[in-house]
Amino acid sequence: MAIRTGMQTLVDTVRGYASAGISEWSIVGDAGTISYWSDVEIQRVLDRHKTEYIHADLDIVESYTGGAIVYKQYRTNVLNIESGTDVFKVEDTAGTVSGYTADYARGIITFSDDQAGKSLWWSGYAYDINASAADIWRMKAAHAAELVDWSTDGHSIKHSQTAEACLKMANFYQNRSPDESVFVTKLTRDDV
Repeated sequence: MAIRTGMQTLVDTVRGYASAGISEWSIVGDAGTISYWSDVEIQRVLDRHKTEYIHADLDIVESYTGGAIVYKQYRTNVLNIESGTDVFKVEDTAGTVSGYTADYARGIITFSDDQAGKSLWWSGYAYDINASAADIWRMKAAHAAELVDWSTDGHSIKHSQTAEACLKMANFYQNRSPDESVFVTKLTRDDV
């Protein structure tokens, strides 16, 4: 099975964040052999951290050309969007529009012609790549937990440090995730 067309950049980014080799280990089950970390497995992790946007507002960015205001750039205010016309659409009141390029990683739409400030909406999927990387690091820690420390001929191998290092990386990426990180705020009551 292959990954969806617009997922390759996201899969590659998460693979880098999680230092996930294409075949670090395999598990044999009823459904056959599953290889960790194939592109399909990383896409499955990304899909657990997917948000669907339907007719979400695009913010207009004003710029100037020759002293006149032009409206060519719009922003989704969302990062890491799945690319491709099957899943990503820009629309106005008449329907789907074209004539733009998209920076899916940064959520920026740039039109070749001035849009005269008209309202536009977008639909598609965005992914939390930091939460996805944290999940992979936690799964790597679980896999490493079955390894044992051993010594021989004056050499000592401490596999337990592998699981500990994986959990530290999971915490690092979890704290970078807007959906999974914990923020502490001091509240002061003024009604007393």
